[in-house]
Amino acid sequence: MKRTIALIALAALSASPAFAQIDITNIVDMELLTHTELSQKIKDGWTSVFLVTGGTEERGPHDVLGGHTIMTHHRAVEIAKRLGNTLVAPVLPIAVQATGLREDTTQPGGVQMPADVFKSVQLAMIESMAMNGFKDIFVMGDHGGGQNEMKQAVQEEDAKLSAKGVHVYYIADFYQKTHDDVDLYMYEHKLPIGGHGAMMETSEMLYWQPAEGVYVRPTYKTVAFDPTGQTPEQWKAARDARMAGQPPAGRGAGGGGRGRGQDPNAPPRVNNGLTGDPRPSTKAIGKDVAEFGINNTVTEIKKQMSEKRGSSSR
Repeated sequence: MKRTIALIALAALSASPAFAQIDITNIVDMELLTHTELSQKIKDGWTSVFLVTGGTEERGPHDVLGGHTIMTHHRAVEIAKRLGNTLVAPVLPIAVQATGLREDTTQPGGVQMPADVFKSVQLAMIESMAMNGFKDIFVMGDHGGGQNEMKQAVQEEDAKLSAKGVHVYYIADFYQKTHDDVDLYMYEHKLPIGGHGAMMETSEMLYWQPAEGVYVRPTYKTVAFDPTGQTPEQWKAARDARMAGQPPAGRGAGGGGRGRGQDPNAPPRVNNGLTGDPRPSTKAIGKDVAEFGINNTVTEIKKQMSEKRGSSSR
């Protein structure tokens, strides 16, 4: 009897997923590879890598604190798969100027670092990837704070490493152009524009979340929010002025200030970390939002690689 039980247990263990052969062919997350698997991938031509910054901060009562990191990771993985032979380094979950974080905050959850420290971290990550054997290192982020420091780090490291055949790229369109394109999409579809934790982020997290409520709590449909203070017409006029080379008033460096106007007749502020209306958000809109970020990034990467590596790149 004991022998029979032992044989049954052995058979069950042999059939369990723990003993399944792992196919690493389509794995693009560096952190899900062993060092020998990574070494082989690099030898096989996987010499491009993404260094992506997310962020940890409050974004209303309905969206989880890790929203920037979650969206960034999902998008980066999809971009890497579309480009081919590209890996995604562990996403940095800390950026500059976390929304809501201040002394004695009433809206806890933010994690940030000073701009100079953030730049040093970017430099260290780039040099780590160069030491690992990557030849094309792409730096990008989903948080407004830290964009300048990323750009500076890329310029310094590209100048330093290019003699060794390593190139470093700052991919601005992952953030700025994508925000602009999404705002225009919302305008054209008569949806709420701009804000922090509003339509753009809530819809994209609805799209990526593995099950209902994991990234976006159902309260997004009824949550109180701080209006941006801009009508669609005011936003469009400000955008047109900016496109003509005249920066519009009221546009901050980060998501929290994006789209906020100065309308004195706007309803009183609801201080819960949410600016803009997330209520019409849907998974379908989130897919469109994600595609803007993915396509913009793929296009810019191919363009920059062509300029540095020649027309044969990608």
